[in-house]
Amino acid sequence: MKTEQLTAITEKFFDHTKDITSSSVPFDEQVRVMCEQNMCGQLGKCWTCPPAVGSLETLHAGLSLFTRFMIFDKVYQLEDSYDWEGMVESQKDFTARVVAAKKEIRPLLEESDPDFLILGAGSCSLCKTCSYLSQEPCRNPDDAVTSVEAFGIDAMTMMGQNNLKYNNGANTVTYIGGIFYKG
Repeated sequence: MKTEQLTAITEKFFDHTKDITSSSVPFDEQVRVMCEQNMCGQLGKCWTCPPAVGSLETLHAGLSLFTRFMIFDKVYQLEDSYDWEGMVESQKDFTARVVAAKKEIRPLLEESDPDFLILGAGSCSLCKTCSYLSQEPCRNPDDAVTSVEAFGIDAMTMMGQNNLKYNNGANTVTYIGGIFYKG
């Protein structure tokens, strides 16, 4: 029952969803290394990015609670392949969708899975400037979005293994997230 309800909620916000076992989520340390190489420019600037989010070992230890992972994605059209502004705006929209989905999912899972975990894509973009820089607590801890990349999840491989498209054609960008839960 829970999986059907989660699917119904995620389908309201995202283009594709698929439920898999959490043990089949592919992890690759090199994905996290890219985070640590500051490919997005947010290293050390955000509570949901390295180093603040914690080590891979710490993050992965917490995942042992979960048996299921609901993959979701959203495909965005861009003006062209160099549309950086479009990529940034679509990532913000994706984060807003993750937060909205989390608010609908929370009542469904909170009683049985109080520790469910929803991941988004890229750095959390809820606040214009993250409080991490001023060493103050996160302003939105219930809504803050940690990325699949921070957890070292190999999204490209995961999508391919589950017959979901990672590349959706010219002038598009696809953002991927998911929900770890007990099932």
